[in-house]
Amino acid sequence: MAFHKVPGEPLPNRSQGSQAWRDELVMATNNSSIVSKRSVERLYYSGEPHFFRFFVNKFQRRAPLINRGYHLRMQVVDTIVRSFLEQPSSKPRAVVNLGCGSDVLPWQCFTRYPEQSRGAKFIDVDFPELMLRKRHVVMATPELCSSLSNLVLSPDFPLLLRSEEYVQIGCDLRDISTLEKALSSIVDVSETRVLFVAEVSITYMETVGADALISWASHVGQAEFCLLEQILPDGPSHPFAMTMLDHFQKLNSPLKSVLTYPTLEDQKARFLARGWVSAEAWSLWDAWSDDLFFLPLDRRGLEDVEPFDEWEEFALFASHYLILWAKGVGATATPPGTPPILEPQVPRVPVDVRHRAYEGQRGIRRFAAPMAITDAFGSDIVVNSMGLGTKGRLRSCDIYTVADCSSEFSLDPGGPSSRMCHTITDIGHYGILLVGGRSSPSSPFKDCWLFTVDTRRWRRVQELPVPLYRHSTTRLASSSMLLVAGGKLDARAIFEGYLLYHPELGWVACHVEGNVRPRPFFGGVLLCSGRVSQTPARFSGLLAGGLLDDGVLNNGIFSWLLTVENIRKPTIQFSLCTGLLGTARPVHPGIVRFGAACVPHNNLLLVLGGISHQGVVQHSSEVLACSVSPDSCEIAVSSVCISRNSPRPLLVGSSVVSTTSGNVLIMGGGATCFSMGTFWTRGIYSFVLDSTVLDDLQLGSSPLPQSHCWELSQTLEIVSEDTTTSTYADSTALKSPEGPRPIPRVTVGSEERFAKYLQESRPVVMQALYLGGCVEKWSLEYLLKAIGGDRKVIVHESNSEKMDFTAKNFRYVTKTFGQFAEEVKNGGRLYLRALSREKPADRPTVLEEDFPSIAPDFVLPQELAVVSTRLFSSVLRISGAVNMWLHYDVMANVYCQITGSRRFVLFPPSDVTHLPFPPGASSSGFDVFGSMDSPRLHQTRPYEATLSPGDILFIPSLWLHTAAPESLTSIAVNIFFRDSETGYAAGRDVYGNRDLAGYENGRQEIARIAKAFNNAHAEARDFYLRRLAAELLSKTCD
Repeated sequence: MAFHKVPGEPLPNRSQGSQAWRDELVMATNNSSIVSKRSVERLYYSGEPHFFRFFVNKFQRRAPLINRGYHLRMQVVDTIVRSFLEQPSSKPRAVVNLGCGSDVLPWQCFTRYPEQSRGAKFIDVDFPELMLRKRHVVMATPELCSSLSNLVLSPDFPLLLRSEEYVQIGCDLRDISTLEKALSSIVDVSETRVLFVAEVSITYMETVGADALISWASHVGQAEFCLLEQILPDGPSHPFAMTMLDHFQKLNSPLKSVLTYPTLEDQKARFLARGWVSAEAWSLWDAWSDDLFFLPLDRRGLEDVEPFDEWEEFALFASHYLILWAKGVGATATPPGTPPILEPQVPRVPVDVRHRAYEGQRGIRRFAAPMAITDAFGSDIVVNSMGLGTKGRLRSCDIYTVADCSSEFSLDPGGPSSRMCHTITDIGHYGILLVGGRSSPSSPFKDCWLFTVDTRRWRRVQELPVPLYRHSTTRLASSSMLLVAGGKLDARAIFEGYLLYHPELGWVACHVEGNVRPRPFFGGVLLCSGRVSQTPARFSGLLAGGLLDDGVLNNGIFSWLLTVENIRKPTIQFSLCTGLLGTARPVHPGIVRFGAACVPHNNLLLVLGGISHQGVVQHSSEVLACSVSPDSCEIAVSSVCISRNSPRPLLVGSSVVSTTSGNVLIMGGGATCFSMGTFWTRGIYSFVLDSTVLDDLQLGSSPLPQSHCWELSQTLEIVSEDTTTSTYADSTALKSPEGPRPIPRVTVGSEERFAKYLQESRPVVMQALYLGGCVEKWSLEYLLKAIGGDRKVIVHESNSEKMDFTAKNFRYVTKTFGQFAEEVKNGGRLYLRALSREKPADRPTVLEEDFPSIAPDFVLPQELAVVSTRLFSSVLRISGAVNMWLHYDVMANVYCQITGSRRFVLFPPSDVTHLPFPPGASSSGFDVFGSMDSPRLHQTRPYEATLSPGDILFIPSLWLHTAAPESLTSIAVNIFFRDSETGYAAGRDVYGNRDLAGYENGRQEIARIAKAFNNAHAEARDFYLRRLAAELLSKTCD
């Protein structure tokens, strides 16, 4: 880092430990900040000029969490600045950015609010070295200096640059007298309305110096102050706070004031005690849901930018930062924030917690799902399955046993593919049900798996009608039925319905009766309080919390009544719990959470962790024990203290389970703490809690019941039936009872390796090949902008999710691409198989010619060069909620999954005689997905794969295949190529599936031969045609 000597100033001493050295480290925090703001600028503000790019040498796309967090920071500051500029006044105005770094606030205001900014003066203040670098960039960049009139380099230090609209001051903020003198030389302080902005800047100053600056600023003209910096809403011991404080300490730029002013109230009192007339403060989590800063439409619009599902981490970050708006004498009052929802004090129940730390990286996972079982000796065993580890999603499960227990445990290795945000629920003697989950936020799953304890095996059962993750589940009392509520359908859409699972009938949609219906949500609290009648079967419970479609917490608490008079037509009714309206028995708002673990335990419901109204859940409320009346929504709540004598866990993404012996286990969890590191809960916690203790006010005088001490005994791999790399079965084998075999997943490292697969004519899923920027970019919103909403396209529009080419249950419809995209987003049964733009009936489509605006995003890997040299067509495919019918293609092709997820079932060419293909047709009306257990498939050999973004499926010539969506939207590029030198039929072939010339000629010969026997009697005709058919079939062996 280069430093410039300021005229008239001595070169500072930069030896380690000196004040200048510490100042240099503070200045270095600007570097990371502007890179993140540049990422936000490019992604979230694509419709306006970009200014951070002039201060960032190379664009780096930040993770979605970082982008969302910085967008939130930028938006709340922008809101206050805009409000200041819009206030009517005849006085001059100045916006003074204290510790501005490379921020581009002036140019953003010139662009966004040109009228309101006219006549205002923007003043940047920071260390001289930093401001000299900023001056150099401004002067060398026409896009920056062209908007400044009468621009001059100032010879009068600390003024470095002056213009009518913008001024730079190189000044240490601790030197208030120099700052005051410089400011007075720019504006008439006594007659000017001044807004001071300090975005994570004065927090690096010693508290005494920062307080002095705040006090001085209150007496400057008609002053206002916008402060954005860190707070500690649950004290320095909260895992996020610990990670944050440690991060800045390691950077040798510690946060100086946060321990003195840790809360919103402390910060408001800080300003009111230093001359400010009014002060209002919001945590950024409060600001996120406040209409002053974001309207619901604004929040929803962010979902169009990039897939996002780091909501807990976003809330933790946002609740540890505040935005404060103070006003001095003569300024209008600060608008009040939304009153906080106060949680009443509840009894605290101590428990004896046993904690055992993990060894190394073992046990570290979050967003997994646990289940409790017993072995042959009756000993408890807990299995924590899949989830997210330190390097991605896990294909394994952790096995927990009581410490020093000699019990051996094993399970069948086959099972679900790796996933997170799924649920596992015990449904009694039928087994333990896994439901849904996701890989990426845009790739949800709808498969369901039942774990049977006696066989210790997973088996696939009835699929969800829609893919789901972050849904809520609860077992209906002691029945073997399950209720599912809410959840995400993909990165944007929320499931609005309620589903009942019956182990024999599968999934049934519940009809909502009555006028009360909760808004669609995901990640809420769902519990069944009991069965209220036997005939008809009625169950009651509570529904609370979750996030709404605009990303704010659902404040509603509802009681529900589920009636199963007709198993195929269950009904559910909701009532808003009156406790929220101030009755004598209010429902404790602490159960309104997002992402909490909810566990039935000994007639109690335990609600652990997650996110609350305040974002961070207070330590005193991290674990709530709730006793629920089955006949009403009355709920008695107590707080369970679990970390008095053990390390405090971060109860986000944690797995919690209750065992048959009465132990409660907490495993894993953690969060990415914004840009400051990742905190993992490193250990297992266990305790015993009996429902009777909630009524025992003298519990503290009695010995606490003790839990077993548990340990992580082993970790077992789960071999996905979708992704195993086992070889193909012998061609004479019948269909295995487990269902389709998985298509091998392979890594293709060379052209020769792909040529080998091409020669073998066996399908494979190729991984880790580069397809270009399309995998990252191609959402419907991106394609809409790139292709154009007015572009006309011909699409399949079906009245069923199962398109049938034989029955023609669809029609070809011309729509604009904008209409098509909107209908697909809303769940429309549409399918786009792109055609040539110029001659759709005569020429095959080629991506480069027909969609030139997006073609550069797609790159065919060099390893597949033979595909390019023999190219026939490259087809853009966009699928909504419809299956593609069973068919075969005469040409080999590679199917490149770009966005979403798609499930394929393939059959070898020899299976064509076991499947209902009409003569001469390359398509069948047979519903493969609905017939997996049908005897019709017993003599076939199906293979299966589920493609995720970046996967490439090689489909050899003549392999029969069908496909179904695993996500709301699927986008792919399907490339057909000539894998044979000769034999193709002459003439027009737009789709690449015209049969070989020999087959077309042969069918004509068959018609001629059959006609030759027209005069023979029926028995003879049958006799000779069968002999000829057998002779023809024998030629397959020649």
